[in-house]
Amino acid sequence: MKRWEVVRSAILSDIDAGAFEDGRLPGDLVLAERFGVNRHTVRNAIKVLESEGALRVQHGVGTFVADDLVADRFNSDRRFTYKLLGQNKSLKSEILSISEASVEADIAKHLNIAPMALVTELRSVSFMNDSPLTTGTSYFPIDRIPGLAAAFEAEDSVAAALKRCGIAKYNRRWTRITARRPTPQEAQRLRISSSSPVLVETSVDVIPDGLPIKCSSSAIRSDRYEYLIEGNKDDPDRSDLT
Repeated sequence: MKRWEVVRSAILSDIDAGAFEDGRLPGDLVLAERFGVNRHTVRNAIKVLESEGALRVQHGVGTFVADDLVADRFNSDRRFTYKLLGQNKSLKSEILSISEASVEADIAKHLNIAPMALVTELRSVSFMNDSPLTTGTSYFPIDRIPGLAAAFEAEDSVAAALKRCGIAKYNRRWTRITARRPTPQEAQRLRISSSSPVLVETSVDVIPDGLPIKCSSSAIRSDRYEYLIEGNKDDPDRSDLT
């Protein structure tokens, strides 16, 4: 690990621990002395943390912890594989609601549909050994997957419901991971305090011809989850948490 990466990791740990009074970092010289590196190394670490959204630099004023801390960014050509922490863990999902709804511009853009177009909206909670792990919402274009809501009456997973609708194969186009504090509703569903950070995964899945069929956003308990990133060019069929 390079020196600036060591500094970056240490600063992130301090942020998570709330070590910076009033959210303000010490000066470059103080940090350089603490880590036994030069100011250039500290500035490199801060520059990366700023680009990731973890820090906010106000020139002439100081460096501050950003309110919307963002986790590591990964290239969209990477394939994400979920790995439950520990062994002998069972994962199940509970569908909270299924409905037709119109979507906002950002979701419509991800799905390559017109703004306010109708989608099948699925809200769910996933459990690990009966303890909540994730909660989120998935959106499916109605005109591309007619009958999906009815399919969920017979199936309890996204993969099975999509297969029932004629979509047997789909792949992840991209995944974005950020971090923030949970909303009151998310905290209640995940059984965590409002001050506990959650990972937020936003993703888009496509069928083989590249047409988007699903956009999801999920809040994940960060204390029970890790991501294993595999650089695999051959992207096999995948199944979803839900």
